[in-house]
Amino acid sequence: MITAFYNGVNGVKTAEFGHNTIGNDISNINTVGYKSSTAEFKSLFYTTLASASKSPVNSQIGLGSTKMATALNFTQGSLQTTDKVFDMAIDGDGFFGLIGVDGEQYFTRNGDFTRDVNGDMVNRSGMYLLGTTANLTGTTLGKSALDKLGVRDGNVEAYTLDVGESIELNAVNAQTKINLPDVLYVPATPTTKVSYAGYLDSTITTEHQSVELNTQALEIEVDKDKGTISIAGNLHQTPEIHYPNSLSKDVIITITDQNGKSVEVKTQTLDGGAFVANFDNTTAMLNLDGELTYTASAVVPQQIANTQKFTTDIWAPNGDKNLLQLEFTKQVPQAENIAFDAVATVLSPTGEIISATQGVLSYNEKGALVSNTLGAISNGGVNLDLNLGTPYNANVANTGFDGLRPAQQNNPELRVSKDGKPEGLLHEYTMSDNGDILAVFDNGDMATVAKVALYHFQNNQGLSKASENTYQASANSGDPIFYTDANGDITYGAVIRNYTLEMSNVDLGVSLTDMIVMQKMFDASSKSITTADEMIKNAINMKR
Repeated sequence: MITAFYNGVNGVKTAEFGHNTIGNDISNINTVGYKSSTAEFKSLFYTTLASASKSPVNSQIGLGSTKMATALNFTQGSLQTTDKVFDMAIDGDGFFGLIGVDGEQYFTRNGDFTRDVNGDMVNRSGMYLLGTTANLTGTTLGKSALDKLGVRDGNVEAYTLDVGESIELNAVNAQTKINLPDVLYVPATPTTKVSYAGYLDSTITTEHQSVELNTQALEIEVDKDKGTISIAGNLHQTPEIHYPNSLSKDVIITITDQNGKSVEVKTQTLDGGAFVANFDNTTAMLNLDGELTYTASAVVPQQIANTQKFTTDIWAPNGDKNLLQLEFTKQVPQAENIAFDAVATVLSPTGEIISATQGVLSYNEKGALVSNTLGAISNGGVNLDLNLGTPYNANVANTGFDGLRPAQQNNPELRVSKDGKPEGLLHEYTMSDNGDILAVFDNGDMATVAKVALYHFQNNQGLSKASENTYQASANSGDPIFYTDANGDITYGAVIRNYTLEMSNVDLGVSLTDMIVMQKMFDASSKSITTADEMIKNAINMKR
């Protein structure tokens, strides 16, 4: 009966231990990344009443149970979506690595991280997240970048890094705290080539204009006795006239004598561009004895030079957004072979001319480019190649038609392709599922800044619980390791999801049921004590 006392006491103790374990789980049901525990028990001792040599079976009495351990349950908790970019959840096996202010290394499934005032990635307790960071190089920002930041004195701590470079984790024991700078910068890639394809307006447009005539070719007869002057000419005698056969309303001839007295004589053209003007000096009273001078002009239809202007932004080596301006003026009069005078100008953001060149684009009767004499041009210190089309080559297909070409209409279609890229300043940080922390720049670039380390252990249940929902390695868990693939490259073996947190894996229904069982165990064990007490009392009373 005395043994029953010890069995009852041990039962009460183990029930209390189990109750505490379950209560701790329930209290942490909303703790991010918390892993539940299972209370495990073992028999304490056994007393042998009869050995197998005297009986076909061993006859033993147990001396009660005692607590053995709390076994950690590392099953996956549910994943909860959040609105914070650095909320991370491990979908699979593994632990985040932390280093405390005491220099000790810890491990956790709680991925509630943020950037502190220094840019370090920390959890709510100020422990630093471990990983591998890219090579960041200090840099000096140009004026345009400083203007974007609203900084005037230029005293900004800024870093740059290679865009497109991936990060591989360093060795397990070489991980360091992750620091994300406030100012990251990628320099501009200058524009070195601009290509145009489209149409130049070759439409023939005319308007009436006054054109000076070639007076050297005029046929002049002066009759001093009659006081008359006869002047004959032809528009064909003036090469500057585009349509000499056209009828003109007015041909104006000015006659000036040696005294400076002038009169105007008006006439009209005849068929073929001829004209005749007769002047009677009766009323004008010019001095016909001296030398007379003549000037003449005709109002005729003339071709107007079509002018087009194309502009596009280009990027300078210093990050400035320069402007490339192309101006094309059609040569007139237009013949079968069309030509355009071209002027190319590179302008600074303030409108100052950085570089300029000019030349001629000539086309054959089919509209194919046959020559381009536009010279070289500079874009703030780098050569800028202007590709306006490949000159025609009868032996090569599509040459002469792949760039700018004339069209009998003002076709708006214009295709511009260019290289170069503006400078970029950090816009925001984001993450990928492979644990990379990415910097997104305002020019569209994206670069990997750091990679979060994901640790594994040979025996997760051998980890030692520390404060703040963290663990430490022990002799039972083994040292932390990284998984590797067949090629020896480090691999996660899990997925890190951002904007997500892993919730507790405590099952409230199971925990409450287990608590009832522990309560019944406690009640039954305490009852066995009182029962044993009553039995002893009865035994003592038997002596009386």
